[in-house]
Amino acid sequence: MAVTALFTRRDYEALPEDFRAQLMDGCLVREPPPSLDHQGAQSRILGDLMRRLGPDVVYAAPVAVVVDELNVFEPDIIVLSEPRTPGATRVDVPLAVFEILSPSTRKHDRRHKVPRLLGLGVREVWLVDPVARLVEVRDVDGRRGARGPEAARSRVIGTSVIGTSADAFELVPDVLFAPA
Repeated sequence: MAVTALFTRRDYEALPEDFRAQLMDGCLVREPPPSLDHQGAQSRILGDLMRRLGPDVVYAAPVAVVVDELNVFEPDIIVLSEPRTPGATRVDVPLAVFEILSPSTRKHDRRHKVPRLLGLGVREVWLVDPVARLVEVRDVDGRRGARGPEAARSRVIGTSVIGTSADAFELVPDVLFAPA
């Protein structure tokens, strides 16, 4: 019987900076580079969040979110509830996480990452699907989604981020996925 050693957070943290991977149940997972549709959705969301909240609480991948000793994720975008600690390279519990779904990551993002992130204390996990043109928000109360001209609204971004009194953040799929 072969014994397979699991990677730990310590192994993950020892990886070279340019080695992009996530740690999932003790396995290093590397995915191919994202599509341009993925990158476009990420850029639009990131730009909107940055304009509303500023650069001190919004970050794009790669930012390590430590879930436990066998799970370290790199969401596409994270929103913190307060400005980061100077010099930090990872965060423990973001306020919200955005994952732009790709064919190669869809299963991991939905089934593996969402429950663990919510269990960690992340208040909202946004799943953005450029293929289905759908935005779904998951939290401890369940899920809510939006298609077409309907808006998916946050219950925490813009309402509980320190230093802002902005209206709640929202994404409208027809706007998000519109051609440039």
